Amino acid sequence: MDNRTVAREIFSDALEASLPKNFISKHCRLEQNLLYVQSDVYNLDSYKNVYVFGSGKAAFTMAQEIEKLLGERIHKGLIVAPKTDERLKFVQVCEGSHPLPSQKSFDAACELMEMMKEVQKEDLFIYLLSGGSSALIELPLEPISLEEFQKTTELMLHNALEIQEINAVRKHISQIKGGRLAQNLEADGVVLVLSDILGDDLYSIGSAPLYADKSSFAQAKETLQTKKIFHLLPLSVQNLFNQGCDGEIDETPKSPKENVKHYLLASNTLALNAAKESATKHGLSVKIAQNAMQGDVDEMIKEMLKTLQESEEQCILFGGECTVKVTSENGQGGRNQHSVALMLEKICQESLDICFLSAGTDGIDGNSNAAGAVVSKADCSTIKQEELQKCIKEFDTHNFFKKLNALVVTGASGTNVIDIAIIIKGE
Repeated sequence: MDNRTVAREIFSDALEASLPKNFISKHCRLEQNLLYVQSDVYNLDSYKNVYVFGSGKAAFTMAQEIEKLLGERIHKGLIVAPKTDERLKFVQVCEGSHPLPSQKSFDAACELMEMMKEVQKEDLFIYLLSGGSSALIELPLEPISLEEFQKTTELMLHNALEIQEINAVRKHISQIKGGRLAQNLEADGVVLVLSDILGDDLYSIGSAPLYADKSSFAQAKETLQTKKIFHLLPLSVQNLFNQGCDGEIDETPKSPKENVKHYLLASNTLALNAAKESATKHGLSVKIAQNAMQGDVDEMIKEMLKTLQESEEQCILFGGECTVKVTSENGQGGRNQHSVALMLEKICQESLDICFLSAGTDGIDGNSNAAGAVVSKADCSTIKQEELQKCIKEFDTHNFFKKLNALVVTGASGTNVIDIAIIIKGE
């Protein structure tokens, strides 16, 4: 078995461990009418109704597990997820869009908010939160339109803003982010969280619709100005930030509500530990790198190679999410395929005897249908360097790796604990 195959199997094992069917039952159980969530207990007999809500790339698969757990105890519910033809028994499924919000995202947010208004103080609600929520549900503050919100999101995605920076902006132009969705809820709430954020910051995951916000209008505006895109934003967005900075618009909630408790169930750490276990089973000495994948992808490739040189282990694992400043609009691919192309360039130029895989656990990398790609030194003899450099320059890595048969394709996975990269010494 060559190392490209081994890397694929390691990634597959990491992905499997990150699926809701494999972690929700470890944190939630039902005994008679007592719902145990980690160390807390909720007596379902003391509530009139139990509602289930949710949003994110893993909302559907999480809801499947909650339905198995609670069954007919669920009074009603609604989740917002990426496109799926499947349905749930007790919970309504609405479709949103990602990575850019669309009219579907707006309509889904309205339906979600409408049903959440039904929840009374004597009820219990369970909210299933995962990454992707920031685009899948959205309702901007007036007078910002759908097109203006989309342009704002697109500008941030194409100018290498970190996810926390993007979310800080989103919270301040949204009716439902940064704790605003929970503002009027008096019922007890259980928020089950699947983290797609390094450090698992509850203020950032899914733009924290039921938590709170540490950032301010002024801080978010400063980020946009530092990235030199504030003046490119629609005037309605610029005006809203200026009004917020002048105190004419209320800030986002700054502390979480006591009646709504968040529970972290899974994160990138879970996936990395599963990858480490898998690599060990393949007979490799392995370590998880301390330096997470973040920041500019070009710089991260240099950091990875430095870590490789300093490590004795045969396999090194990285977790996180890099940023890519896209300067060509016509290419197909994503940050993972772009990082693999950059690494392949280094492998060929420096004759590095390594295998490299980078892929997203959600199964969707950028605007492609692949999760990522995998390459090794053996690929250097089958590619043309000018074609590799062209695909990097034009951000068209997907078509390059498709011809090379190097894509990692999982389909939409039903989970989202960001990205994993694997380096294995040898081909």
